[in-house]
Amino acid sequence: MPDTTNLAPGDGLPLGRDAGVRVLSIDVRWNTGTETALSERIGLAAMPLVRDRVESREHVVHSNQPATPDETTRLGASNGVVEVDLAAAPADVERVVVLAFVHPRANASKRTLDEVSDLSITFRDDSSGREIARTDNLARAIGPVTAAAVAEVVRDGDGWRVNVSARGFEAGLDGALQQAGSRL
Repeated sequence: MPDTTNLAPGDGLPLGRDAGVRVLSIDVRWNTGTETALSERIGLAAMPLVRDRVESREHVVHSNQPATPDETTRLGASNGVVEVDLAAAPADVERVVVLAFVHPRANASKRTLDEVSDLSITFRDDSSGREIARTDNLARAIGPVTAAAVAEVVRDGDGWRVNVSARGFEAGLDGALQQAGSRL
C-alpha cells in the first residue's frame, strides 16, 4: 500500500487485513475563515449500520453521545475525529457512516456546509499515526446542505475499505438519520 493515497468523492481504498490497521482514525477538518459563529455550529457524527439501519439512538455517535455502547465507534480526543475499532467491530456492522452537519439554532439564519471554505479528511492508523489516505477540499462537492455523509468505513470481505462521499442532506442530522433508515 502506498504511504498516502489522495481520494476524491466516489473514491475508495481497501485497507485489507495485511494493512495492520486495528483502529482507524478519521480526522475531519473544516475551515470557516473568520466565520467563528459558523465554525461553532459544525458538528461530526458517526453511525454504525446493520442492514443499512442504525440500531438505536445510543448507536449514533456525536458530541452528546461520544461512543457506541460497545465503544467500537467513538469520537477521538481531538475535535473532528472519529475512531473506528475495525478489529473489535461487531460482525453484523456492515459500515460506519461519518457525517458533518450544521447544528440548527432557534431564531438564527440557516447556515449550510457550502459556506465552509475547506472541509477535508485524513485517514490514519490510530496506533502508529501513519497517514493512510487524505482528501482535497470536499466543501464545494457537498453543496448547500445542512448535513453530509463525508466518509464511510465499509466491511470488504475479510477486511475493510474507506470510501469518500459528499452526499448531502437538506434536513440536517435528523434528515440524514431518517434517510439512513434509522429506527429512531
